[in-house]
Amino acid sequence: MHKEDETEPTTWEPPALAAEDFHRANAHANINRAPYDRISGVLFKRAATIKRVRYKPANPAPEMPPPWQGNGETIVHWLFSEEEGTAEGLLAGATFVFLHDTVLAPQAASGMQAHIEVDEVLYVIAGEGQLHHRPTAGSPVLARVLRPGDAVLIRAGEFHRVENTSDTAELRLLVLGLRGA
Repeated sequence: MHKEDETEPTTWEPPALAAEDFHRANAHANINRAPYDRISGVLFKRAATIKRVRYKPANPAPEMPPPWQGNGETIVHWLFSEEEGTAEGLLAGATFVFLHDTVLAPQAASGMQAHIEVDEVLYVIAGEGQLHHRPTAGSPVLARVLRPGDAVLIRAGEFHRVENTSDTAELRLLVLGLRGA
């Protein structure tokens, strides 16, 4: 097979919900309350379970001159939310600490670490890998597959390591650091 014939595998996603249906009163309460993983202690939101909302256009701006009005279609993935009507209580009271765009080379891995005062949200942009996670120093290490569109919440003090499992492709993550109240 020639390199140009290779295609990235696509992750199945449900159809996007129309914005007018999503923003209807009481239509989206707790839209992304994912089941808490009691075994590993890490909260996963798989791409297939994350609510996708279609805006036509996003942020219309009708009060602006024509060149600055919105047009086209935008899909928004609602990952974690503390807005009224969608509040999950996972990030309530948290403050922003950092935002990283992290790229792991093929077969690269971060070291096992535990941020003492910072929760981390990992969002997989491209590539595939594994998250190695252990909630406490004495607990077993569990490996979870990471695919594009997955979102993960790791609490402060929990040990974790990210590994790129590909021989050829990069693993790209957005990493958001939050300090709890």
